[in-house]
Amino acid sequence: MRRLSGQALRCCGWLGGWLGRTLLALLLVSGLGLAALSWRLSQGPLHLPVLASVLEDMAPRLGLEEALEVEDVAIAWSGFRQADRSPLELRISGVRLRDAAGAVRQELPDATVTLAFGELLRGTVMPLRIAVQKPNVVLERAADGSVTLALGRTPPQPSPEAPATPSAEGGDVLRGLIGPEAEDTPLGALRRLDLADGRLTILDRQLNLVWRLEAVNLALRRLPGGGAEGEGSAALRLPDHGAPLPVRLAGRVEGALERLEGSLSLPALEPARIARLMPALAPLALFDAPASLEISGRLDGRQAGALPQLDLKLEAGPGGIVHAGRRIAFAGLSLAAEGNPAALELRRLRLALPAVARENGTATPAPPVIEASGQARLEGGRWRAGLDLSLATLAAADLGAYWPEGVVPGARKWVVENVTGGAFQGGRFALAAEAAADLSGLRVTALDGTLGLEQGVVHWLRPIPPLEGVAATARFGLKEIRIEAATARQSGTALNSPGAVIRFHGLDGSQEQAEIEAKLRGPVPEVVALIRHPRLKLFEKRPLDLKEPGGQMEGTLRLAFPLLEDIPSEVLRVQVQARLTQLRLADVVLGKRLERGTAELSVTNSTLKASGNAQLDGIPTQLSVEMDFRPGPATQVVERIRAEARPDAARIADFGLDLEGFVAGPVGVQAVMEKRRAGDMRVSINGDLRESRMTLTPFAWSKPPGQPATAQAELRVEGESLRAVESFRVTAPSLSARGRVGFAAASRPERVDVAEAAIFAGRFAAQAWPPARPGTPWRFRLEGPVLDLGPALAAQDAAGGDAAGGDGPPVAVEGRFDQVRLGEGRVLAGVAGRALADARGVLREARFTGQTGPGGGFDVAVTPDGAGRALRLHAENAGDLLRAFDVLRTVQGGRLAVTGRWPGNAPGATLGGTAEMENFSVSEAEGIGKLLQALTVYGVFDAVRGPGLSFSRMVAPFRLTPETLFVQEARAFSASLGVTAKGSIPRHGGAIDLEGTIVPAYVLNSLLGQIPLLGRLFSPEQGGGLFAATWRMRGPVQDPAVSVNPLAALTPGFLRGLFGGGAAPGQQPAPPAER
Repeated sequence: MRRLSGQALRCCGWLGGWLGRTLLALLLVSGLGLAALSWRLSQGPLHLPVLASVLEDMAPRLGLEEALEVEDVAIAWSGFRQADRSPLELRISGVRLRDAAGAVRQELPDATVTLAFGELLRGTVMPLRIAVQKPNVVLERAADGSVTLALGRTPPQPSPEAPATPSAEGGDVLRGLIGPEAEDTPLGALRRLDLADGRLTILDRQLNLVWRLEAVNLALRRLPGGGAEGEGSAALRLPDHGAPLPVRLAGRVEGALERLEGSLSLPALEPARIARLMPALAPLALFDAPASLEISGRLDGRQAGALPQLDLKLEAGPGGIVHAGRRIAFAGLSLAAEGNPAALELRRLRLALPAVARENGTATPAPPVIEASGQARLEGGRWRAGLDLSLATLAAADLGAYWPEGVVPGARKWVVENVTGGAFQGGRFALAAEAAADLSGLRVTALDGTLGLEQGVVHWLRPIPPLEGVAATARFGLKEIRIEAATARQSGTALNSPGAVIRFHGLDGSQEQAEIEAKLRGPVPEVVALIRHPRLKLFEKRPLDLKEPGGQMEGTLRLAFPLLEDIPSEVLRVQVQARLTQLRLADVVLGKRLERGTAELSVTNSTLKASGNAQLDGIPTQLSVEMDFRPGPATQVVERIRAEARPDAARIADFGLDLEGFVAGPVGVQAVMEKRRAGDMRVSINGDLRESRMTLTPFAWSKPPGQPATAQAELRVEGESLRAVESFRVTAPSLSARGRVGFAAASRPERVDVAEAAIFAGRFAAQAWPPARPGTPWRFRLEGPVLDLGPALAAQDAAGGDAAGGDGPPVAVEGRFDQVRLGEGRVLAGVAGRALADARGVLREARFTGQTGPGGGFDVAVTPDGAGRALRLHAENAGDLLRAFDVLRTVQGGRLAVTGRWPGNAPGATLGGTAEMENFSVSEAEGIGKLLQALTVYGVFDAVRGPGLSFSRMVAPFRLTPETLFVQEARAFSASLGVTAKGSIPRHGGAIDLEGTIVPAYVLNSLLGQIPLLGRLFSPEQGGGLFAATWRMRGPVQDPAVSVNPLAALTPGFLRGLFGGGAAPGQQPAPPAER
């Protein structure tokens, strides 16, 4: 075993020595060869035609077509001047690539290939770096988004109808150059590719575009693990054949075209030129300004149909944004966006608007800046986009310079012309839009935005003074713009607006509309001046005549009108809703003031309505007013005023209707005034007299409070004057009347016509004429079937006679009645006459005629007589007349004649005169019966037999005062009895006091006085006789006490004084003993 091991070791040693000597020899020979080659290469390039054939044979291995021609190949080395870093270069020129038909597709004028020395020593040619001069590189982007590389002549631009298919050959070459599998290819060691002054063409089959880059200087570097990166510059030649655009390029490819990244910088760009290149760039067509553009892109080739992702940055200005013939100028624009050909996101847009030169020569101190962000997406062949914008500040005076004229023209015109002061601030807008793929038919589909206004000046309807100090927020939409003001004040007035809304709507229609709603607060005079302004044209045809208005108002003003160049009155709609407090007006009606009013007011183009409470001349009143501004016939009611109050009756006289002496106390009044277009005015009055005290003194009619009573009247007013009470009606217990009243100038009553009156049982008609001038009487004319004076006479008796009258106008009365009722069962017939009473109620003249029954006519006359008056009365039936007037019920028949005289015309003057009556009888005379029963003289008993005590004649001198009737030596006699009397009878209760003489058998007593010589002894005195008795009657009229002197019955006339009681002259005799 040891012997075998030694032999093996000796054998291996020999073999190792031989190999070492052989290797050393080879190294020596190689070194000599390399040294010789290096020396040769250091002297200049070494042309090797054989290598050209080798390269042509390598074409299939490189993925190229077989028809590859190489004109010359040379090896160059810089020698030892660069020490060990000097590479070995392969210089190739005259490379031609032919297609199957033999046509030259591409030529490479000059290329330098740096070879891997180590691989070259092993016999493998592997380039490390390739530098190409003036190459032509073609990239193809297929319809599915994949990118390939082809070397060859640029084919014609593909048409949309027949898009070209990608070249598989080019794809293989490109993958062989930069893909991971390139490590096993002849280009596996390639680390850098330089292109100088080349051309790059991109055949975009997806967008049907050809991108051309000229003067391309590009450096590409292979990345570990596959892929490459590079940067360079070029000039972009656009399809419009305009001047090329300088471009800076940078890119990166990962893997075998799995992921591509790149950037494109255009420092001097005309946006409109590149906007047509791809849909993602289409929004750039809106910009008309010098700009710089940076585009960076990413493409993931591993996903079929993947779209490139782009980042875009644009700086532009000054210039403008142009669309549909409209231009928005800007001073500067900065834009950042990202997306792909089918989607775009605007990350930031900053648009600085230019300064505006104002009329005063100054410029906008701080031009407005608009900032925006948004997104857009291409779906179904249409772009759909959303945009959010913000505006920091904008002077209202400059709005017209920045709002394009064609955008919402009506609203723009109104806002620009009428918002003249203040600043817009804090604008926020969100809008949506859509358009075709080429941006044709661009339209905004949604808009929502807000914009604040501070210290604004808004002319809501020129030339009405504007609102000042407006703090508002405007909200913008596609169909309407709404401006909401929080506070404002009316310029030059004390009116404030705690809130206003200006709304523009119909912006998507053919006619834009405006609506203004403003809350107003302030003095009533300012509000009246506002609604009466000629621009509103509310009272153009019917003036609103309010005198000295005052108070406070809080309400809402609404306007609506189309946004026209000139707004006619017929399309201007106005509405005012207001609440008025502490309202004051002068000369509301008949010169009366209205104060302390509270009312609700509504005004439109067609009507005015107001209702509330106030004090009219100090009277609490509920009022409502209606005015109609619409056209109509002459009979149209254009104004209606309703009033409801409960004044005292004495206050009604202040309004032209004097109720003094007729109504007292509270009166519920409802009045409606209607004014017609023709100018006439009518007033309807309804009065509730339940709580009133009513009195009709001439008829002694009255109504206490609490009993129902009503009154109605229709008044006609012309101007400020009451011209007529067309009709009136009064209804109360035992009273009703209807009629009319005519008035003269200055609301002075001229005539009262009572067509029908019913007072108690009376039924008649009446006319009255007020005094035409001071001192003249009221004139009355009454006629009818019945006049009921019973209550009046009864009241006169109860009141104790006619005391001194009060002051008042004189009264003249004419009357004619079928019946005059004087009391229960007491009636006069066919009464006619007239009377005149002065201002104190004194009857100065009178003449009445009538009938107390068949054959019972009477005639009464009062005539002036010197300083006094004379009375004359004649009655054919004295008993009936006295019973009718309830003077004496016991007198039957007889003719009565009364003459008398009042010595003066003062109230209560005494009437003195004589009453004479013939052929009458007295029945049921209680007092006289008692007197006669006390006498036993013959003849007395015969006198009282029968139906009554008859007298053939009576003569009674008298004096009549308001309280008492004084009888002076009155005498009455018949064949069987004579009576004398004197004394007093109270007219209104109390005790009578009468005395006198009774002469039985008056004729016999009178005959004894005719005896010669003795007749003087036996002749009876006036009122006495031979057989006579004195009497006295005292006490109540119904049951007086009667007494007689029995001695006087047998005493002749010359002895009566002795036996009469011996009373001294002028003294009353002692009262006789009572029987």
